[in-house]
Amino acid sequence: MARLPFFLLTLGLILALQSPAHAATELAPIGSGSVRYLGLIKVYDATLYAPLQSSETAILGAEQSICLQLDYAVDVPSSAFIEAAETILARQHEPDVLTRVRPQIDVIHGSYRDVGDGDSYRLCYDDTSGRSRLALNDEILATVDSAEFAAIYFGIWLSPDQPLDESLRDDLFAGLKQEINK
Repeated sequence: MARLPFFLLTLGLILALQSPAHAATELAPIGSGSVRYLGLIKVYDATLYAPLQSSETAILGAEQSICLQLDYAVDVPSSAFIEAAETILARQHEPDVLTRVRPQIDVIHGSYRDVGDGDSYRLCYDDTSGRSRLALNDEILATVDSAEFAAIYFGIWLSPDQPLDESLRDDLFAGLKQEINK
């Protein structure tokens, strides 16, 4: 009989650790914004999740866990994701840098699917494992192990050096406490 309370306690802890409430205490929304085509047609809303005490430096250096969620308002073919990512990565990084993470980039790009209104992509990086995970509507499509990949790929949206959209970048970082330059 002593085993039953232990089992229930263990089960309760496991369920609590897997619950959305527990996940929300680890990563919280830091900022959000929208991407619009020609400034008019909303393509997607983006939300950046990170620990509340995050810094821009830690996020950009893949020193903290983060998630970027993209909630789509229009149909977008997978080829458009790949073309846009490759264009931005090429303008942000030297070829030798991209060559180092090319296998991880290819895994993510090979996993993209066409999306429509109401679909959500979620790209998450776990700083403890060094693993990034891409999910579409909560279905995990790809997992890659590389902190360097995370720093480079999240830079598509978050880098101060020619991100996808500077206004979106500012909106995603809006909730961070300002870093004091010493």
